[in-house]
Amino acid sequence: MQKYITKQEVQQLQNENRVVRLIDIRTVAEHEKQHIPGAVNIPADQLPEKLDVLKKDDMIVCICNYGKERSQQAAELLQNAGFENTFYLEGGTAGWCDEDKA
Repeated sequence: MQKYITKQEVQQLQNENRVVRLIDIRTVAEHEKQHIPGAVNIPADQLPEKLDVLKKDDMIVCICNYGKERSQQAAELLQNAGFENTFYLEGGTAGWCDEDKA
């Protein structure tokens, strides 16, 4: 099972100038409707053929709507492809963006 990372942990790493690649694995339409600033949209069904745009030593955080199955499966796919530092975002886009509104 993949490990999750929280919004606060991501922001702390970014504040420390660590490179964190945010990969929004939702559809283009979902991404256009609402997304986390700085997240790159690579839909889950395209991820296997786009692995070459990612670096194996990057920290990669997969993002879906709620941080459930889709982002966990994407992070697992990356790990199985040799990406060792992969996570999924707890709460997904909804959790991240809802916190920003509070």
